[in-house]
Amino acid sequence: MNDGSIIVGIRHYSPEMRATLTKIYGKGIKLFNWWIRKPYHLRVKQQGFVDQFGRFYNREDAWKLAKEKGQIRNKIGCPDGTLFSEHLF
Repeated sequence: MNDGSIIVGIRHYSPEMRATLTKIYGKGIKLFNWWIRKPYHLRVKQQGFVDQFGRFYNREDAWKLAKEKGQIRNKIGCPDGTLFSEHLF
C-alpha cells in the first residue's frame, strides 16, 4: 500500500484480505446498494507476492524466483516475466 503496509491473503482479494483492508481503511461509499468507492483501492501501490519469510516481491521479481525454483506450472496467456498466482496452480 502507499503507506508502506503489506496486506496478504491466500489469493488476490480473498475474503480475509478484504476484511483486513476494510478494517484498516474503512468500508467506503455505498450508493444504491453498490460500492462505488472503496478507500483502499486508491492506496494500492503495487501487487506482488510474499515468501515464507515475509519478504515482498513485485510480480517481475517473483516471476524470476518462481522460474528459478521450477514453480511455474501453467502458462495462462500472460507474457512471461510477470507472475500471477494462476501460474502457480
